[in-house]
Amino acid sequence: MLSTRAIIIALFLLIFSCEIAAISAETKGLELGVNSQLPHCSILNKHSTNDAFKQAEIQLVSFPILYALTNNKAFISSPTEAKLRFTHSLQAIYSIALISILIFLFIKLKSKRREHLNAAKTVRESEERLKLALWASGDGMWDWHIEKNQVFRSNISNPILLGNNVKTLLNIIHPKDRPKVENLLEAHLTGKTVFFEAEYRIKNEDGSWMWLLDRGKVTETDNQNRAVRMTGTLRDITAKKQTDNTLRLSAQVLDSMREAVIVGDNNHQIISVNPAFTTITGFSFEEVLNKHILDFASNKKAFSQYRKVQRELSTNHYWSGESTIVHSDGRQIPTWLEVTKIDDHHGNNDYFVAVFNDISARKKAEEDLRFLANYDALTGLPNRSLFQDRIQHATKQANRTNRLVALLFIDLDRFKYINDSMGHHVGDQLLKSVAQRLRNIVRQGDTVARIGGDEFTIILENLSKQSAAKQVSDKIIQAFNTPFTLEGNQFSVSSSIGISLYPNDANSSEELIKFADTAMYHAKSQGRNNYQFYLPEMNEVVSRHVQIEAGLKQAIERNELYLVYQPKYTIREHKITGFEALLRWHSTELGSITPMEFIPVAEEIGMIEKIGHWVLNQACQQLSAWHQMGYTELNIAVNLSAKQLKTDLVSIVEVALGVANLPASALELEITESSIMNNPADAITIFTQLKTLGIALAIDDFGTGYSSLSYLKRFPVDTLKIDKEFIHDIDSQQADATITTAIIAMAKSLQLEVVAEGVENQQQLELLTLQECDQVQGFLFSKPRKATECTELLRAAAGAI
Repeated sequence: MLSTRAIIIALFLLIFSCEIAAISAETKGLELGVNSQLPHCSILNKHSTNDAFKQAEIQLVSFPILYALTNNKAFISSPTEAKLRFTHSLQAIYSIALISILIFLFIKLKSKRREHLNAAKTVRESEERLKLALWASGDGMWDWHIEKNQVFRSNISNPILLGNNVKTLLNIIHPKDRPKVENLLEAHLTGKTVFFEAEYRIKNEDGSWMWLLDRGKVTETDNQNRAVRMTGTLRDITAKKQTDNTLRLSAQVLDSMREAVIVGDNNHQIISVNPAFTTITGFSFEEVLNKHILDFASNKKAFSQYRKVQRELSTNHYWSGESTIVHSDGRQIPTWLEVTKIDDHHGNNDYFVAVFNDISARKKAEEDLRFLANYDALTGLPNRSLFQDRIQHATKQANRTNRLVALLFIDLDRFKYINDSMGHHVGDQLLKSVAQRLRNIVRQGDTVARIGGDEFTIILENLSKQSAAKQVSDKIIQAFNTPFTLEGNQFSVSSSIGISLYPNDANSSEELIKFADTAMYHAKSQGRNNYQFYLPEMNEVVSRHVQIEAGLKQAIERNELYLVYQPKYTIREHKITGFEALLRWHSTELGSITPMEFIPVAEEIGMIEKIGHWVLNQACQQLSAWHQMGYTELNIAVNLSAKQLKTDLVSIVEVALGVANLPASALELEITESSIMNNPADAITIFTQLKTLGIALAIDDFGTGYSSLSYLKRFPVDTLKIDKEFIHDIDSQQADATITTAIIAMAKSLQLEVVAEGVENQQQLELLTLQECDQVQGFLFSKPRKATECTELLRAAAGAI
C-alpha cells in the first residue's frame, strides 16, 4: 500500500501540473506583447499596489521557474542572455530534483511493499507455529462470545463430542464437578482472579467420564468493563488423571506397607523412605536423607554382604537374603532384605529399591521352634531328639578315641504320686529342681537330658574306666537324699538308675539306650533308690515285660482272664458276708501270671480301664447268679484302679448293676489309699456320687499310703481294710500290733467297718477279735476260689446251719 506521504506528493504534482496548464493558457497573450518591451508597466498600471507586487513576483520568480519547467519563452518578459542562462540553470536543477524525488519515491514504495510482504510472511509463520504447538501439546483452542453464548473451538481432541457443540460444556460436566467450575468461572468473569483454570469431567459417548483441563482469560470487555469475550485452551487429561490415580494408589500402598522401603540413587545414597522404615528403624526421613546405605550396616559381616549385593545387582539386578541393620537406639535388627536395581532408560542414572521387614519375631519363633525341637520346654534340658544326636556323636567319638561312653538312665521314684496328689504345678517345679541338681553333678561337657515324664538321661563321654559312672551315680543318689523344698513343703524323692557302657555292653547307640533302660527297670525291681549296671540276663526281664504287654492286648478276646473270689467272714460268727473278686490271668503262651506282674503293665499301656470294666460286669453277673440261688444277703467287693476314677465310673457302675439286676447295696467298691490320695478332691466327688446310688465304699490297704486324716473324714467311705503287711506280723511285732489297734480304734470312732486282710493263723484272729475287728479274710478261712467252688462253700455253710 502507498504511504500517505507518497499520495500527498502525487496530488501535489497533479495540482501543480494543472496550475501550470492554467498559467500557460492565461499567458498566451503575453507572447503578443513581447515586442512592446513594457509588460511590467502595463501590469502595474492596471492593478493596485498589491497586485503590482504579485505581478512582479510572477515575472521575477514564478515565470523563470515555469520557463525552466516548460521551456516556454512566453514566461520571460524580456529574455536576455543572462536570464536565459539563469533560467536554464534553474531548469536543470529542478529537473534533477524532480528526478531524484521520483527515484526516492519509487525506492520508498518498493521498500514499504517488501516490509508488508515480510510482515505478512511473519504472521503466517507465527500462525503456523501456533497451530503446530497446539497440535503437539494436544490442547484445543476455544473462543467464547459471552453475550451470544457461542463457543468456537479448534484442534479439539474429541471433535465428535465437542467439535459441533457451540455451547459451553457446563451442561455435560459431572454433577460433582459443576459447582466448582461455575464458582471458578464466576470468580474470573467478575475480575476476582487473573486467569480461569479448572479440572472437570464430561461424559463421553460410551458413557465413561473424560477429564479436561480448561484454562482461559477474558480478552474483551465492554464500556462497563463487563466481559464479552473469553479465550482459552482445553486439554484432555484423562490419561494423566489415570496415571495420577495410579501413582497416588502406589504412594498409598507404599505408605501403608508394613515393610520398609528405601529408594536410593546410583551412589547408594538414600533419596526416599516410607513410614514403615521409620517404624522399624527409628530413623526419620530427614535423618537418613542422602545417607549411604552402609550407614545402617551393623558389623563387618554386613559390609562384606554389601559388596556381594553390589556384584549381584550388576549382573542379575536383584538380590534377596537376611541382613542385619542398626536401630536408632543402637540395637541390631534382623531383617529379610530384597534389593532391586532400576535402570534409567537413558542410561544416565541407576536407582535401587530396597524392601525389608523386621524378622525379629520370626527369628525368635524359629529359635523357639528350634529350642522346642531340641530342648525340653520345662527344664531347658536337651530333649529326646537332641539326646539321640548327642549319643550317636558320643559313640562315634568313642570309636575314634578308644574311650568309654556311659549312659545313665534315671527314673524318679514316687514322682507320679507327688504329681497327682499335689498338682501338676508342683510336679513341674520338682522336675525343674531335679534337672538343676543333675546339672550340678556332671561335668560341663556331659549331657543331661529329659526324654519324657520323670525320665532323665546322662551321657558321660571320654571315660577311661567304668568307675567314673559309678561315682556319678553315687553323687546322684546322695544328692537326692536331700528333700526338695517346693511351695514351703519338703518332698523326698529318690531315683532308680540304670547304667550301660559303650562299647563294653552295646555295639550301637540304640543298644546303649535299650540296655540302660533295662538296667533302670532292674533297679526299680530291686527296691528303688539304687543304681544297676547292665547285665545280659536283664534282657530276660525286659523280654518278659514285652511278652506280657503283647499278651494282655489279646487276653480278653481269648477268654484268658477270669475271676476268683475270696470270702469275707464276720469275726465272731464266722459267717460269710460276701466275696472279694480277684482277677487272674492264664496266658496260653506264658502260663499263669500274677496280678502283681500284669496289673502295672495294664496300667502302663492303658488297658486297665477296659479290664476293670470287664471285671465289674463279671463280678456283678456272678453275684446275680448267687442271689438267684437264694443267697441274697451276699455282697461283692470289686477293686478299682486309680485310672478308673478318670472315666465315667458312675455310669459304668449303673449299667453293670442294671444289666445284672442287682441293688446298689449289693456292690462294694475298693480302692487303695494311695490311689485316693493321688487326687483327693476328685475322689471325694466321685465317691459322693457313688454313695448317692447306695454303693458301699472301702479303702483298701489302709496304712500303707500317705493319707490325711482331714481328707479321711471327708471321704464318704463305709469300710477300712487293714493291709496284710500289718496283719502278717501282728502276733510277733509290737509295732504292727500297735498300728493295727490304732487303725481299728480310729475306724470305730468314725463309725466305719474294719476288715482285716491276710489272716493266716488263730493267734492273729484272736488278737483281731480282742480289738473288735468286724470282718476278716485270709487263708485261715479260705483261699481265693473259683465261682463253682464258692457255690459249694455256700451250700456247705447253709447245710451246717
